[in-house]
Amino acid sequence: MTFRKQVADSAVWVGISTVAIKLLTFISVTLVLARVLNPADFGVVGVAWLAINSLEYFREMGVASALVYWQKDDDGLAADVAYIAILISSFVTYAVIFLGAPWVAYFFQNTPTVVPVLRVLGLVTIINGISQVPYTLLAKNLDFRNKAIPEIIGGISNAGVAIVMALTGYGVWAIVAGYLADAVARSSLIWFFTTWRPRWRFDRTIWRQMTGYGRHVVGSRLLIFGITNIDDLFVGRFLGTTDFGYYTFAYRLSNVPATHITGFLNNLMFPAFSKIQDDRERVRRGYFETLHAVGLVTIPLAVGTFVLGPNFVHNYYSGKWDAAIIPLEWLTIYGLMRSISANLGSIYRALGKPEWLTYLALWRFLTMLILLYPALQWNGIIGVAMLSGIVSVVDMCIAAWGGNQLMGGGYVIYFRELGLTFVVSCVTAVVGYLLLPYVPSLHRMFPFLVAGTVMMTLYTFIMVWLDVRFRVMALGALVRLGQLRLTLAQRSAASRKGA
Repeated sequence: MTFRKQVADSAVWVGISTVAIKLLTFISVTLVLARVLNPADFGVVGVAWLAINSLEYFREMGVASALVYWQKDDDGLAADVAYIAILISSFVTYAVIFLGAPWVAYFFQNTPTVVPVLRVLGLVTIINGISQVPYTLLAKNLDFRNKAIPEIIGGISNAGVAIVMALTGYGVWAIVAGYLADAVARSSLIWFFTTWRPRWRFDRTIWRQMTGYGRHVVGSRLLIFGITNIDDLFVGRFLGTTDFGYYTFAYRLSNVPATHITGFLNNLMFPAFSKIQDDRERVRRGYFETLHAVGLVTIPLAVGTFVLGPNFVHNYYSGKWDAAIIPLEWLTIYGLMRSISANLGSIYRALGKPEWLTYLALWRFLTMLILLYPALQWNGIIGVAMLSGIVSVVDMCIAAWGGNQLMGGGYVIYFRELGLTFVVSCVTAVVGYLLLPYVPSLHRMFPFLVAGTVMMTLYTFIMVWLDVRFRVMALGALVRLGQLRLTLAQRSAASRKGA
């Protein structure tokens, strides 16, 4: 299999996993849990995740990224070293979470529910630590098919458990149980999809080399974590869990492009670019092809959320989440910028410049740290969301400058790759918005389903007509879908014959 085909096949499976998990999350969290539970419940879980994620990068220590970058590991020693290190650090991290839970509750205005929720939810650090290396090895080898299946089943487990428990009155524990079910399913199933098994070997030289690379990744990720979560910290600390619940809801709904496309790209493109790191021209072509493909997905999602989102939030939730509407719009801008610039992080790491991520993250962190409290005092969560949106635009420009230093290409190419997609997305989103009043309200979701369907259908037809690469991608996806259906049918026939 050629490298290009391997990447394309991997992209298909990552895309299937991403879409499936996002759909499950939308159904469980956006359509069910947000109607049944209170904003404060989401705020408490958000506080717990904030504490857990603040320690996550110390647990992982950049070893997973080093393992992907480390292309010469024929005997698997580096993987064994990584497994032992991550396993030990996972138990240490959970001990810190368990003992530090009362301090976290005190910091966030003595919210009593935080302590038990944090201690139970913190178990995901150990569960994920058990399976992190096999997941990393599958990504390194671009074997995303075997990686996707456990992830999808984990998403199904999360949605099923959370919905059942929420509808039966378990409140905030429904969200917690869903996350735990997801982690257990993924960590258990991954061992059925990989042939790798850990051998208890440790080499200090390899460990030092891996941590030497990983420390730059950890430094940049810690700063990025601070950047992407310092707003949560301030909102939760100064405004309480209810406002934090509104803010996390707005973030979750608006950052579909950022959270899922960013994960998609980091999982796929970093190992892909690492394999061709010695050919800068090939990396440059691959980056801009990927940028164009990302824009085809994230821009219509972001524009649709910006235009249709406020009406959806007000009408579907009968005013319950109206405080999240304006933050939703500003955070949509933030999410779009983050999704577009996400692939530049893979470029920096694959081309041996992970420290550039640290420098880029540092300026943003300091900017947010200086301006966040005044923004919060000025206009609460709206001021915080506005600041995030504005800073993300500047951040994208700086990241693009760094990418040009490594690859070349200039700035005009960004407009050439993304401009048409943006214009078509805006036009079709306005058509969907204008259609809303004329759609019968058979159900509170029905007008938005119709408007969204019309928008995406128009967008698809126009882009197929105007964009050659979109047309090729669409035809390729149909061919791959047909091949997948044929393969499944053949396996089903063989299974029946064997029975």
